[in-house]
Amino acid sequence: MKFTTKLDTDLTVQSFAYMANKLARSPGVQYEQILSVAENHRSALRLIQRDVIDLVQAELAKQNVAVSDYQRIRKTIARKIDQAQQAITRIAAQYAPYALAA
Repeated sequence: MKFTTKLDTDLTVQSFAYMANKLARSPGVQYEQILSVAENHRSALRLIQRDVIDLVQAELAKQNVAVSDYQRIRKTIARKIDQAQQAITRIAAQYAPYALAA
């Protein structure tokens, strides 16, 4: 089975970077709004993870995927989602009030 989760996670991180930059340039925007958008994008990443795991579980039930492949895919998607969430956190930190003041 081939999955395009890298594309999905990359697009989600890029989307957040764009939105955070746009919000930071808007007058009167609070840092909490950027954090809210970050949480929305993290939620989208969790949905991607859930969808992939559900798909692989369905294939496992049909015996189209070996148990070892299922476990490998679960670990891989968990790692990719974690990396994407960390990237969102790093981007959000760039717009923290103390970072902007420096």
